[in-house]
Amino acid sequence: MISGQLIVQGLISGLSLGGTYILIGLGLTLILSVMNIMQFAHGEIYMLGAFTVYFLAVQHGVPLYAAILISMITTSVIGLIIERVLLRPLKGRFLNYICVTTGLSLILQVAVITGFGLAVKQVPNLWPGSFRILDISIARDRLTALIISLVLTLVLSIFLKRSKYGLALVASAQNREGALLQGINPNLMSALVVAIGSGLAAVGGALGGGIFNLDPYMGGTAFLKGITIIVIGGMGSVTGTVIGGLILGVAESLVGTILGSQMASAIPLIMVIIILIVRPKGLFGHD
Repeated sequence: MISGQLIVQGLISGLSLGGTYILIGLGLTLILSVMNIMQFAHGEIYMLGAFTVYFLAVQHGVPLYAAILISMITTSVIGLIIERVLLRPLKGRFLNYICVTTGLSLILQVAVITGFGLAVKQVPNLWPGSFRILDISIARDRLTALIISLVLTLVLSIFLKRSKYGLALVASAQNREGALLQGINPNLMSALVVAIGSGLAAVGGALGGGIFNLDPYMGGTAFLKGITIIVIGGMGSVTGTVIGGLILGVAESLVGTILGSQMASAIPLIMVIIILIVRPKGLFGHD
């Protein structure tokens, strides 16, 4: 019999898991909204962020949170390079986007395998230990991951609603032609959104690596989670991405606790099917 304590622990684990999903989902939905493309290598950016933290913190002794910040900045710069060199020249050619970004994901996988091997790795714990509330043990690292994810989401939301460039990004996502008529540079918006999305994905990878293990193929799973979140929450909605990520994380964790990991792995597919049938635009999607 499943105890209430186990359910609460599963709920907390699910929220922290959802936090890492949110960070990759935000990048995907912003890139899709502004550039009208699916960045198929976004999962590998998530993976690259995790391995950058491993390289800095484990192999070279850089403090963990400094390593996460460096990973975020480095991966954002890599995102800028990807947008300028690979994505911008292909503007409007959808099939070419698919081929190039899929090829890039394979190249990044091979690069990480060459540099780090196939063995499973792990970055240092975000906050070792646990604390107890009403006889319920809560892992500090999972709570830390959730807090970091929500803080970054809040910062992004404020940026989009209050800053000049954030408002320009929103305008580009809602009406690209209208934004262009207002003098908003579409190339600048594309570069900015890929850099932001890449940086968020890198932090997500670092947080996930602090809770789970690292391997060169972790990006594929993360990418599928991001797609699932977009379907649940609705394309272009930061609120939808947050709610969708938390729903997915909690559902996976609770189902895994009650019915086992095999059933938990089927949850994303089941949720996608239900949402597409009941509400194809997602919970917070717009036309």
